[in-house]
Amino acid sequence: MEFSRYFLFFFASLGAFNGVLLAAWVYHKRREIAAAPWLSLLLIMLSIRIGKSVAFYFSPGLSKDFLQLGLSACCLIGPSLFSFCFRSLNPNKARWLLRGHFALWLVLVALVGVIYPYHSYPELWQTWVYRGSSYVWLGYLLVSAWVYRHKLTELKSHPDLPVWRDLPFIALSGSALIWFAYFTSAYTSYIVGALSFSMVLYLSIVVFSGQSRGKEKYAAQVISPQQSAEISAMLESLMNEQQLFTDPAMSLPRLAKRLGVSHTKLSQHLNQQHGCNFNQYLNGYRVKHAQKLLIQEQNMTVEQVAEQCGFNASSTFYTAFKKQCGQTPNQFRAKSVKLSF
Repeated sequence: MEFSRYFLFFFASLGAFNGVLLAAWVYHKRREIAAAPWLSLLLIMLSIRIGKSVAFYFSPGLSKDFLQLGLSACCLIGPSLFSFCFRSLNPNKARWLLRGHFALWLVLVALVGVIYPYHSYPELWQTWVYRGSSYVWLGYLLVSAWVYRHKLTELKSHPDLPVWRDLPFIALSGSALIWFAYFTSAYTSYIVGALSFSMVLYLSIVVFSGQSRGKEKYAAQVISPQQSAEISAMLESLMNEQQLFTDPAMSLPRLAKRLGVSHTKLSQHLNQQHGCNFNQYLNGYRVKHAQKLLIQEQNMTVEQVAEQCGFNASSTFYTAFKKQCGQTPNQFRAKSVKLSF
């Protein structure tokens, strides 16, 4: 084996090996990383798939059982990716549904493997399973990207959150790059998929490490009690006297500018003193104002109340109101009218 092949083997196989180690570390940090078990599972499936690619590239006479294992893992990459993205972006939803969804795929892949093993049906695995797993992966990539895109608007409404640097974005981007490397391997080389995994893995570690250091630096910026008191007094004046919350275009940077502080300091103040982010803080004032209008202005529709309170959409108003009050605006108004008699 010449030097270049040694280098390829080392770099490609190191990615698969480190993928397993990283999966173990992520699972160990499951209390700190959202949807960590699903991310660990995704890394394991990718590592098995990559490990099979490396072994087959350098040893074409590889055991059919190992080839079957690699292709089986490939069939589960897509479901793992979707489960991780959905769970990390929606931490309180569909836990059992995701588990059942993945279990169905696992049972299906296992049944195909038992009934139609690779060593007895090589053509089935080399054509239908190989191509099918690639398209299943692509399908879940697109669905996961849609879920992420759907959530992006909500994430962007929180300027204190680093939207593009979160783990779902890294997982989606990395998986898409690896899929593309495998899909175009007929025009490049089969080992490119394994090499892309190693590259994505190490780049992801660098990006995530930088993000973690940024969070630690942010957390280290302590606001003094005097500063906190000053910000609280100014905030109360702007909200209660000038009712800035009724401005639908109000944002964290704009409010911070009115206060004369940085938006990071304001965001940290809200987290420390009020236990909420900017949107939650703003919606708290809007909902309280909406309660007054719903009682005092009976001639106003719910949609008009929402607009008067600074909500851009009725759906956002309904969601915020029900979350804070435990009932819809219409239910609140009807109950208030009934109590007044």
